[in-house]
Amino acid sequence: SSSSDNIPDVEDLIDESYSKFHEEACRAEMDFYKDPKTGYNVYTEHAHKKRGKCCGSGCRHCPYNHVNVKDKLIRIQQPAFLYEGPTDDGDDSGEDAFFAPLDSIPSRSHVKVLFFSGGKDSFLAIRRLVKERQRQASPPFHLILLTTFDAKSRIIAHQEVPIDTVLRQAQHLQIPLLAIPLHRGSGETYPSRIEKGMDAIRKRLSDAQRVSLVFGDLHLDHIREWREKELSSERHALEYPLWEVPYEDLMEDLEASGIGVTLSAVTKGTLRVGTTFDRSLWKEAVRLGMDGFGEEGEFHSVAEVWAVSRERALGL
Repeated sequence: SSSSDNIPDVEDLIDESYSKFHEEACRAEMDFYKDPKTGYNVYTEHAHKKRGKCCGSGCRHCPYNHVNVKDKLIRIQQPAFLYEGPTDDGDDSGEDAFFAPLDSIPSRSHVKVLFFSGGKDSFLAIRRLVKERQRQASPPFHLILLTTFDAKSRIIAHQEVPIDTVLRQAQHLQIPLLAIPLHRGSGETYPSRIEKGMDAIRKRLSDAQRVSLVFGDLHLDHIREWREKELSSERHALEYPLWEVPYEDLMEDLEASGIGVTLSAVTKGTLRVGTTFDRSLWKEAVRLGMDGFGEEGEFHSVAEVWAVSRERALGL
């Protein structure tokens, strides 16, 4: 949508529900509250903090970022790292990783957090950041991917990309991934969920010198204005590495990467889900009166980064 009232990928979150009951129970130092929809008793964050550690069950109000949950992909209810980067004792060695694994990020570092949907624009933002890092004098910045998804369906809203696809992308590119479940009807706001995600990052990187939030937005002023209003703070600056970059340059970079890009959702026109996004589709979208890159929400995509080597996908 191009309306200033609707921000793609962040609207339709807020229906007042269990959030207010949880907040009231925590203020009263209660161990549980009754879910207004199911009638079940739900442990509060206060109760979890009294326990002193994550129980590993994927609880709704876990304050420990689900550190002990084994099957995070299907169970987390709060922000948690689904992937911390390659490890020397795992299948993917971190020896040749371009971006450092989470545990290897040095103190006093500059950390950039890229809002990553799994689509072509956020993928192109990664490539732009790689080029920036290659030009940068030491010490280099470090990168974390951040994605939000529907807590029930485990799918990224509007993109229609499953969270396990984004995990596969992060693992192939060897970039740490923080996932934030969005609970529709919870009464929470999108910015409050993002702030919980940032808290999870700060817990792991408490001595980071600087944190920036990075977005793959292309040119819509109202979206940028909304982000500046709702997400900017003294704690982190906002960056837009693709802002007003000509579409021809973006397409050339996408072609150079060698990856495949497939439409994952279509909201306007006659384009079809599953169609390959390439130069000819870009021109066809323009012919149909759309933004050629779907910036107005006409279509969304998934970047099939695994189609080529990590080095080529990143532009190394």
